[in-house]
Amino acid sequence: MRGKHFAALKLLLLPACVLGVGMAAAEDSPLPNSDPALPATILVLDSSRSMGDKLGDTIKFDAALDEFGKAVGHYGDRIAFGLVAFGHRKASNCADSEILAKPGALTAQTFETLLGGLKAKGQAPIAAAISDAATLADPSGRPLDVILVADGGDTCNANICVTADAIKQKTKGLRIHVIGLGDKADDVKPLACAATATGGQFSTAANDGELKARLAAVLESVANPPAAPAATSQEITAVDSSATPMADLEPEPAVPGETGSGETAVLKSGAPKPNTAQTLVQRALPPAKPEPARPVPVTFKAKVTEVGPKLQTGLTWRVYNAKPAADGSYELISTHREPAPTAALMPGEYLVNAAYGLSNLTKKVTVESGKSLEETFVLNTGGLALRAVLANGQPCPDGNIRFDILSDEEDQFGNRATILADAKPQSVIRLNAGAYHVASLLGDANANVGVDVTVEPGRITEATIKHTGAKITFRLVQSLGGEALANTKWTILTSAGDTVKSNAGALPTHILAAGSYAVVADHGGLSYTRKFSVEPGDDKQIEVAIEDGPTSPEALQALLDPPEAPAPGTGALAGEGAGGAASFDGFSARPADPNAPLINPGTLFRPSAR
Repeated sequence: MRGKHFAALKLLLLPACVLGVGMAAAEDSPLPNSDPALPATILVLDSSRSMGDKLGDTIKFDAALDEFGKAVGHYGDRIAFGLVAFGHRKASNCADSEILAKPGALTAQTFETLLGGLKAKGQAPIAAAISDAATLADPSGRPLDVILVADGGDTCNANICVTADAIKQKTKGLRIHVIGLGDKADDVKPLACAATATGGQFSTAANDGELKARLAAVLESVANPPAAPAATSQEITAVDSSATPMADLEPEPAVPGETGSGETAVLKSGAPKPNTAQTLVQRALPPAKPEPARPVPVTFKAKVTEVGPKLQTGLTWRVYNAKPAADGSYELISTHREPAPTAALMPGEYLVNAAYGLSNLTKKVTVESGKSLEETFVLNTGGLALRAVLANGQPCPDGNIRFDILSDEEDQFGNRATILADAKPQSVIRLNAGAYHVASLLGDANANVGVDVTVEPGRITEATIKHTGAKITFRLVQSLGGEALANTKWTILTSAGDTVKSNAGALPTHILAAGSYAVVADHGGLSYTRKFSVEPGDDKQIEVAIEDGPTSPEALQALLDPPEAPAPGTGALAGEGAGGAASFDGFSARPADPNAPLINPGTLFRPSAR
């Protein structure tokens, strides 16, 4: 028993990619030489997992297969049979619908070849299956009958009712006949609307005997359609009595062989009497009721570039109501993950978003009553693959490297919008074409590198980021070369007094960017410090010796809160005081000495944190 699906109107997803696959399978063989005078009929076989259950003493799938075989053998000279199956290839795939034979290709001779290997194993994408069957309609408008035998509703969240309605609008000569196979009416009830919407027959079969009778009844109606009623017409002559005197009109002679009833072939009320006007009485008909709005089939397709092929996988479609709600948000109507869905939408305006990875495009779509629509989205997608190497050219360990993809633009505070945090290295990330900033962090401290990259549409950009940080291990020892002491709290500072990392333990290890640092080791209520520098790619250990004595509170404060650099022009810049006048620093009133040492040169080359 499959889940129930109600016929409430909702957005419908028809897997157009499945249509393409199914058609491709059928188009590999030439068109069958069927007699165009024979009515075309497509048998749609439910091969979903639930068809493997028993109905009485017979497995439902075997009963359907057996009756289809008998029907093809008995009616093969009067009906051109085709075949669509669903749920027969994979255990769980909502794109598992396949056109196995076009009208005329399913015969008693080909039946075993086409259906002999089918098994009931998968999902029930019924909406996709009847859509596949509808694609086999003759473009000339020749009628097409579809006979669906199934034991329940669509298990892929597609709306069978809206699908059938949309198909009928597009293919006027199509009828879908449904035979619900099962002994519980609620299981097959969701299928009834497909027959109602297309003018077909709906019936149920609780055993193989009833299935045979129901199938025969449908095939008889297809093979022997009722004769069209003979057309009748009545001739009405309108006479302007003001232009021609009624007395001048001679009564039409009676038709030979008629009884003398006084009636003529034109006016059954007798000929007009002299000097009297023939009165034409018209009955006032009630005004015609306007037809209710009906869903319109709208197909969405996407391409990477204008000249590129249509995308077949990896797409997510979201359809929103174009009218914003009171809070400014937009109502999400439905989300679909087929590559080329066909949606049945009521007339109106919608916002449709196509997402391919992080690349996406939103378009406003206007749906008009009675006009099917096909919208193609050109995404202009490119790919970005990121990798990182160490100073020696060796790849960075995947577990120690992080990539964040940010917007190219900065706000007034220098912040960038995050496009993707913690991007996976060496994998292709799909993005809209354009410029981006990539921030890469090696380790968990401050070994940051930022680069700007440009992603081009239809191409993969490979960006390799070189890290110059080094792995530094800290040890607090009694004397140099001694054993590392536990229960130590560590604080790593830049030369500007900014905290890079805090940690606790005997042997903390961090990857630091090249530059000048100080480390503070707190142990036993005392603080011990050491200044050190990091060279690109130079891994090393930093030992802090207790025997060197604890750091005084004044010295510790100087490390934690160093004095700020003097303001420009206050006399503390390089070259201030007695000296030459060979250059000018741009701030002070006097030229600076080019040979004077720079104040705290490390701060001038501090790596960007972005």
